This record gives sequence, structure tokens and C-alpha cells, in this order.
Amino acid sequence: MTAPGRAAPPAAPDRPNAPRRLSAYAFAPPGTLELMVAAILRRRRLMITIPLTITALAIIAVIPRPRFYVARAAFIASEPQSMSGSLGALSSVASQLGVPALSAIASSSSTGSAQFYGDLLTSAAVLQAIVTTPYDASHVGPFDGRPFRGTLVDYLDVKAKTPTDAELSAMKTLAKSLLVVTVDRPTGVVRLEVKTKNRQLSALIARRLLDLTNDFNLVRRQTQAGAEREFDAKRTQAAADTLRAAEATLAAFRAANIDFSRSPQLGAREAELQRRVTMDQQIYTTVAQRYELANIEAVRNTPVVTVLDAPEGLVEALPRHTVAIVLGAFVLGLIIAAVVVLRVERIAAAT
Repeated sequence: MTAPGRAAPPAAPDRPNAPRRLSAYAFAPPGTLELMVAAILRRRRLMITIPLTITALAIIAVIPRPRFYVARAAFIASEPQSMSGSLGALSSVASQLGVPALSAIASSSSTGSAQFYGDLLTSAAVLQAIVTTPYDASHVGPFDGRPFRGTLVDYLDVKAKTPTDAELSAMKTLAKSLLVVTVDRPTGVVRLEVKTKNRQLSALIARRLLDLTNDFNLVRRQTQAGAEREFDAKRTQAAADTLRAAEATLAAFRAANIDFSRSPQLGAREAELQRRVTMDQQIYTTVAQRYELANIEAVRNTPVVTVLDAPEGLVEALPRHTVAIVLGAFVLGLIIAAVVVLRVERIAAAT
């Protein structure tokens, strides 16, 4: 309010508004690291809740998970070479000279290779015998898994329309998930691993595989020796008949010709007959020896598989990697939470 008679002072000119100090975030393009950090800090409750929730779910899923037990075994085939074969002598000489490759070729034993046993362990016949054999793994310790009694079809809880389909499905699962066979060709050692959720069951299956391999070789060897015995028996009889005929011819010649020293023709005839008797006698001796060897091999039941590592007592409990899984779940939760927070911020900015 001004005094009377005094002019009012001129009004001050309007000053322009001072520029506002803007935050550095106002000029930052969307999606930069600063904006991401700011958004994460604003949604820190979400950033904590999501990782903890995923970690808790991982713990709930991992803790009750059963442990797997691996039974390991190793063997090498030590089948004695048959001397009744046509090349048995050559095989023996090659082994003494330290040439195993020539010995294998000479013995005609392609089934003696380590790769053969590796394929045998995963063959349909062996797998079917494994899944249909009943096992008693009910006497287990507190840290050996759940007790089990039955076949692998029951253990795997296969759902199929027919028993044959159930066996086939169990065989596939056994070959793909439970059984691992490795072959060391330079040394001829075959190694196998069996993995189940029962320590005793793993050892029983591994032992069953070793027994089936040994039984297969025993039956194969005895069957082959039996066939050779039948053949050698016929050859022995034929050789004996030939020898008796040659001896009878020689005896008749000598009876008819008491003194043939003055006749070169009769002397040559007598020498010819004597050579035939000697040759037939050698043939008969060889065939008779083969026959006796075949008789021995047909009833031989010595083991042909030398076990290097027995599965009993060497069953290992595999780690469950609980800590690694929980840490991985927490990191995954952080990533998911960050993606969710940034997505929410973009939607909020767009609206």
C-alpha cells in the first residue's frame, strides 16, 4: 500500500524461470544399465520373492530325491584254447611266440574278442534274462536305498498291455539308463556299470551279468566240443576200419609170400603195404587223440571269465549335487525376476 500523493514504483520486470535441474536419468535412453538398476531397486521386493520361491521349490524337489548306487565290475575272457581244432597246434605255437593276433586267427575264435563280450552283455537274450530274474534286495542298510524284491519289470514299474511289451520296455530302459558297458580293446578288459536306487540290487544285477556271460561261454564250448566229439567218433571208427583192413592185407601178403627176399617185385609190394599200414596208423592215432580231447572238453566246466573287479563291496553312492542344484535354482530365479521386473517397467512406461 503506497502513501497518498506518491506514485507507485514501477513493477519489476518478469524474470524468466530458472532452468530446473534434471536428473541424469531424464536423458538416458530407455533400456540402459542405469534405468535397469533403478527399476530393479524399485521392485526389490519382487527381486527377492521370486528367487527365494524358486529356490524353495528346488529344495522341496531335491531333498526327497533318492540316491543312485553304481556297481562296477570288470572281467577278461580266459577261455583255454581247444587243441582238438584243426589249427589248435598253430594257435598254441603263436601264443608261445608272443603273437596274440596270430593266435586268435589260428584258433578261429572270433567269439574270444573283448568286443564280442561287450555286445553279448547288451544282447536281447542277456537283457531278457536280466529283467526276468527275481532279485532279493530287501536286506539293506539305512543308507542303501529302499528295500526291493522282485524282477526289474517290477522295479521299473513298466506299464504295458502285455507281459511281453513290459519285458521289452524294461530291456530298453536297462540298456539305455541302467547299464553301461565299455570295452578296452588293447587289454581285452570288459567293464560294466549298473545303476539303480538300491545298493544291493546294483550288485546283484552286476553279478548276474557276469554269471550269464560265463554260462554262455560254458554252454557254447561244451556244445561245440560235443559236436566235435560226434564227428571225431565217426572219423575214429572209419580210421580204425581202414587200419584193420590195411593190416589184414599186409598179413595176408606175408602169409602167401613167406620168402620174397629174392623177388624185387614182391619186396616192393611188401614195402608199399607196410607204408600204407604206417600211414593209416598215424591217421588213427591223430583222430583218436582228437576224440579224447573232445570228450574232455565236452564235460569241462571250468570258468572261462576271469573277474578282475567283483561288484560286491564296490557299490558307490552317487552324489545328488543338492548344493549345486539349489544354487543354480537361485541364480535362475534372479534371472527370471530381472526379466519380470524389466517387463513390468516397460509396460508401466508404455501406459
